Amino acid sequence: MASTLDLAQQHLGPQEIQQISQQLGTDPAQTQQAVNAALPALVGGLASTAQQPGGASGIQQLLGSHGGILGSLGSLIGAGGAADGGILGQVLGRHQEDVNQGVQQASGLDSDRTRKLLMILAPIVLGALAKRAMNHGAAQNDPNQLNDVLRQDAQHAQEQAQAQGQKHVGGLLGKMLDMAYAPNLRNS
Repeated sequence: MASTLDLAQQHLGPQEIQQISQQLGTDPAQTQQAVNAALPALVGGLASTAQQPGGASGIQQLLGSHGGILGSLGSLIGAGGAADGGILGQVLGRHQEDVNQGVQQASGLDSDRTRKLLMILAPIVLGALAKRAMNHGAAQNDPNQLNDVLRQDAQHAQEQAQAQGQKHVGGLLGKMLDMAYAPNLRNS
């Protein structure tokens, strides 16, 4: 089964990258590089946020409102993504600034463009996770299963980032996952 990262990447072809480029005022090559850095970081942020008290429940609520979003990406991207940055806080939690800086380093985008990119991509990642959770069955309603799915997806995202030579993003994901899961690993 495709991971959340794979599903998000499948929905971001050349046309969507071109639209995002126009939103950001960047060329498609730089936009693609930024997207390649931002998607794994968003998946890792979701996994880490799900580990916080009430985090998985909050993500489940977001999934309910973003489940069908993959079918309307053109209008979402055209609108510049989420209406406000609040969704980033819900997705990334305490890692919002770390992710912003990591994507900036990996892509060369400035802070404002990076934030705008993350606001465009966050609902897409949520839509991909909603689709994956639906395919996974009970994960949509069970916080523990959602945590398991996100943990697998975040580890996959970290491996993919490192395979693509994105040391900043791979290291950032490693740090977020260690913070999120280290207490659980010590108890098991």
